[in-house]
Amino acid sequence: MDSPRPIYNALGGVLLTIVVVRIVTFISKGWRYRTLMKKLGKMGKPMPEHSSLLGHLLAAKTASEELPPQAHSTYILDRIGKNMEGNKNGPPAYYFDSFPVSIPMLIIRDPYIANQVTNYAQVSAEKPDSLKSWFEPITGKGRINLFTQNGQEWKHDHNLFLPFFNNSNLDATMPSVIEQMLIFRNILRKRAQSGEMFRLESLTQLLMNDVIGRVVFNADLGNQTSGSHPLSETMLCQLNIWNNSRILNQHIRNEILERVDAFRDAKARHEQLTFNSILDQALESYYFEPGRKQDDPLDSEFLDILCAQLRMFFLAGYDSTTATMSTCCYLLSKYPEVLAKLRAEHDSVFGRNFAACPGMITENPSIINSLPYTHAVIKEALRLFPPANGLRMGSKDLVLKGRDGTEYPTEGVAVQTCHFSVHRNPAAWPRPLEFLPERFLVGPDHELYPAKGAWRIFEYGIRNCTGQAFVMKEVKAFLAIICREFDFQNCYDEVYADETIDLTNVDNEKAYLVEHGAAHPRGDFPCRVSLSGYVPGDA
Repeated sequence: MDSPRPIYNALGGVLLTIVVVRIVTFISKGWRYRTLMKKLGKMGKPMPEHSSLLGHLLAAKTASEELPPQAHSTYILDRIGKNMEGNKNGPPAYYFDSFPVSIPMLIIRDPYIANQVTNYAQVSAEKPDSLKSWFEPITGKGRINLFTQNGQEWKHDHNLFLPFFNNSNLDATMPSVIEQMLIFRNILRKRAQSGEMFRLESLTQLLMNDVIGRVVFNADLGNQTSGSHPLSETMLCQLNIWNNSRILNQHIRNEILERVDAFRDAKARHEQLTFNSILDQALESYYFEPGRKQDDPLDSEFLDILCAQLRMFFLAGYDSTTATMSTCCYLLSKYPEVLAKLRAEHDSVFGRNFAACPGMITENPSIINSLPYTHAVIKEALRLFPPANGLRMGSKDLVLKGRDGTEYPTEGVAVQTCHFSVHRNPAAWPRPLEFLPERFLVGPDHELYPAKGAWRIFEYGIRNCTGQAFVMKEVKAFLAIICREFDFQNCYDEVYADETIDLTNVDNEKAYLVEHGAAHPRGDFPCRVSLSGYVPGDA
């Protein structure tokens, strides 16, 4: 029998080659990034003290040590800026080298500069490759998604799903959304009756999983009534492990194939669906491509793409909206004068019988467009508690310029707009730490009127958030249904009674943002809820 040693030697050689190539690639990248930062530093560009070995990781370590436990990375970026010499609020932008954590970045903290990024077509449309590794646990290893795609690939898939987000289809989804919110309202009534403390986000997460199950798959997941659905359970794991990803893909493939059957059946009966879910819309676009028949099986490549994109839509659809709902309730519990104005607006639009509100939205979804103060409350909550940042890839042709004339080359770096810093920048926002929804209702001559492009939650340009209109509809309906019936009492002092941490560098905010997919309020907003006893018309 021949000895297996030559085979082992060959395999060992291959593995050694792979390891050497990866080491050389890693060293080459590090050298290139560090050299770029050194060059920019010699040009006098703003950045923390730079190390040839560690880049700016020491500055990040120092900033993180000045923050309370689990504080979101956006606070680290904000602290790094404030720790730099000069303006006490930090520079309007600075360079940050965190390799091997990420490629070098230009951190934008001023909307004046951020506007230049999204106004420049090439950069506004380009996402950095480094985003792909962040999204792998969500969409699957090596899978594409609308957040990370670029060029024609992005345009094709964006156009595939875009028709779902037209206003008439969004309005058609609202009865299904309201149905889930009524279940949520009943759960709150039971919580009010018990008087027990609970974490609001645990409930809003179940609510939004059920809403997004209907919106993405046209499926009733029943998380609020029947316990965690397997699809939701595996999606919430967000683990980049082989078995979990395979299970999640199988759940989604089952939903896809079930909707394919329903789609074909509806077409055969010449029936019109009440609304098109995101999956329904994708199937509609797919089967109406020239030369394709409705009884054709789904192409395996298209099925893989669809599976990855639906994973992304599912997470994006529930995660940040869950946080926004909880944040709104938290802030309204802190600011009773804002809650009183909100209730007064709901009285004027929906009438004194607030139990009739859900039916009015179901019958006429456009009625929620008549809630300017509610809209402003949501925008102000998002300003103070932004769930994410904006990230684009720089270009050798784009040199940004600050108000003072400082130039910021973007070649070779990712350009990250730090929403937290921009939204609390006193140069753009008078009284930046105050919760003042009125700032979105005043005219340009008013002192509270925000600077151009200062509110950037959904970003601007061609890669702005496709689902922004739907998010606002959801949260406005949510507040309209619950805010007159319930009062929330935050329980941070009770939950963290023995805590001795310093909150100074998170603006003394007990509900400071923590890492959990999107940024979420710490502790998932511990609270109690009670029936408000509110009498319409008294506000």
